[in-house]
Order: sequence, then structure tokens, then C-alpha cells
Amino acid sequence: TPQRTRPFAGQNLPSHRNGQQMAEATHDNTALLFVGCYTKFDDLAHAPRGTPSDASIYTYSLDKSSGKLKHVRSLSGIHNPAFMRFHPTRAVMYAATESIDSAGDIETLAVDLRTGALTRCGTQSAHGASTCYLTLSPELNCLLFTNYWDGSLGAMAVDVNGALSPVVSLLEPPVPVRAASRKDHLQNRQSESHAHAIVLDPEFGRVAFVPDLGMDLIRQYVFDLSACSLTPAGTLPCAPADSAPHGPRYIEFDKSKKTAYVVNELSSSVSVFRFDAAVAADLIHSGSEEPALQLLQVISTLPSPAPAVFNTCGRIAVDPSGAFVLVSNRGHDSIATFAINRPGGQPTLEQVAVTPTHGATPRHFQFIGDFVVVANQDSDSLTVFHLDKATGALTYTGVSAACPSPSFVCVPPAATSAPVPPSTSLEF
Repeated sequence: TPQRTRPFAGQNLPSHRNGQQMAEATHDNTALLFVGCYTKFDDLAHAPRGTPSDASIYTYSLDKSSGKLKHVRSLSGIHNPAFMRFHPTRAVMYAATESIDSAGDIETLAVDLRTGALTRCGTQSAHGASTCYLTLSPELNCLLFTNYWDGSLGAMAVDVNGALSPVVSLLEPPVPVRAASRKDHLQNRQSESHAHAIVLDPEFGRVAFVPDLGMDLIRQYVFDLSACSLTPAGTLPCAPADSAPHGPRYIEFDKSKKTAYVVNELSSSVSVFRFDAAVAADLIHSGSEEPALQLLQVISTLPSPAPAVFNTCGRIAVDPSGAFVLVSNRGHDSIATFAINRPGGQPTLEQVAVTPTHGATPRHFQFIGDFVVVANQDSDSLTVFHLDKATGALTYTGVSAACPSPSFVCVPPAATSAPVPPSTSLEF
């Protein structure tokens, strides 16, 4: 397959001396956030109801005392940026583009963390339609990705400054995807495989878990670090079949490294799994295909009794303290908050609140200091909530900012209190 790439402008990429700039991502009581927006609707796998955006990514500053948002600048020219990921030690951000009509791209952007300015540095093709998820390997030398529309997934190499090389491995789904159009797809989203995310295990970073929304499965792969390649290693159900369809969308691990949470988009539920490190080790070293996740619980993301509203789930995330899990409800237009309980050491979730987002279709949200910023896709808005770190309660601050068709909110690691390793850690 011909490579579709745009060469890197090397002078625009941050060098590995830019760690200081990462530490300055928050300053003067403000924090930067970057919001990806849908620019064209008719080639998406879903049907947004907001306003197509003239710009691709908007930069905002957030006041860390009040939560007020201020638009700083914007960048155009990137088609439907649907997922973004910051490099943890470089002033570099990656953006995946979404289209069912052509192969997705992964853009590399140099970020000025003082001004919020973005510089496009290079593009690599993901060789599959509707690229929807990006994961960096723990050693930061490989970027893994999934393509939702055709169910493929793959990897590309990353250099010490964060530049991407062309795809080095690509896996097609077990059965070719045949949806003829978006209408065909939306009538039955489970007629074929749709890989929606790829996340590496927290213990070894060598087992990749891929929620397959179309097949109600979590697929397992062994990740070869040196080759940046993936080998199939079995599957497991995302939830009991008698309550299907579920549509697993995303998977997140908590700080214990022993528990995984899968959000099921179609059944509006969260599946809680125990991660078995011993089984994962067998997968890596002996070629076993035994499931490394064991189901413990399935819990609804909606209040009880369930409201009579069509709903699909969006994002799932563990809060920075590691005490709560948050999930966005699209249709009910709320965020469900769950407390992580460990009676006898076995984790379970307890729903503690379901909070309206004051906007339509909360596709994504992000933690920033004491706040949660919500991207309401179909009301063209961002809304800001205060997060009570003791109870997990969300309180609307009254802050709302206009933003056309927001799809994703991305923040530099410093803004989420993530540690910034020394730059020498990248010398591999």
C-alpha cells in the first residue's frame, strides 16, 4: 500500500530539551486546553446535529480559580480531529482524523505551551477509515491506533522528539467490514467488527486490549515492543450475552493496576474486570489465549428507574485521585459518577450521582485541576463543572463557552498533575 505522508518540518518539532516548557503548561493561575471539533458531517460514522466547525482545534485558557474559559486561538486545515493525545514528555500533540470515505491521518502538532499556538509538523496515514484512538507505548517508541469504520488497528514508530514514522504493522479485522454507507451502519452497528480503542495493560505494557463495539468483545493482542507489532491472543465477552447488545467503546485501568472498566456504549453500562497479571504474563511468554480480564460487575450509567430516553455512552475515565469513575451519557446528557469500593479487596462500582451536563450529547470531558470540562457535541458548547475530590460530586459552575461541534478535550500532562519524566528517559 503506498504510504501517504507529509515530511516533518524538523525545525518545528520540540527537541528533548523542552521539558521545562511542559512544566510551564499551567501558569499565572490559568491552564491551557485544546478542543478538537468536527469540520464536516457527511463523512462521519455518526450524525452530529450541531454546527460544522470552520476551525479544527480551538485553544482555550481556563482560570484555575473560577473555571472561566477564554478562547485564545484556533487552527484550521485538519479534517474532523476526533481523538487527540499529548506526548507525556514533549510539547507535542497527536490528532487522529475521522472519515468513512478515506483513510484517516495522524497529525503531529508542535505545541507552544505558553501561548497555545499549534504548528503542524507532519502527517502519517493510518491506512484505515475513521481513526478513533491513539495510545503511546510505555517506552514512548510506538504509537498504537484503531480505525473504527473498517475495524483495523496498527502501530507506527515514534522517535525521541515525538516524530512519527509510517505504519510498520497493520491488522485487518477477522471478517471484512461491508457497511455500504452511514445509513446502513447506523441501522445495525453490530453487523460487523468495529475496533473502538486500544489500551496496553498497566503491569507489563505488552498486552493490548481492544474493545470491539460491533462484536461485543474485548480482543487481546500481544504487543511486540521492538517490532511495534501486534499478535492476536484471544477474546473475551464484554458483558453477559443475555443482556446484549452492549457495544464496548473504551477501556480504562485504575491506579491499582488490578482493575479495568469498560464502558458499553449501546447498553449504557460499565463492566468491571479484574486484571490477572499472571495470565497476562502467560499471554506474553507462552502464547496462551486465556482471558486476562475476569468480569466482576456490570452497572448502569443511568439513574434508577431508567428514563425513557435513547442513550449511548461516550467517554469513561478514572478521576486523577483514583477514587471515582466518570462516564458521559449522550441522550440523557449527563455524567454518571461512580465511587470505587474495594470490600475485601474486590473492586465494585457504586453510583453516587448523575449530573446534567447543561448541553447536548457530551461526547467527551476532561479533568483540569479542580474542574471537569465537558464537550457537548450537539449544542456547540463547552460546560465547566467543579469536582468535589472527596465525594465525586460535580457542581455546574455556570461557565459555558461557545464551541462548534466539540469532539475531544485534550490537556498537557502538567495540567492534569501527571508527572513529567526527565528527558533522558527517552534515550532508547
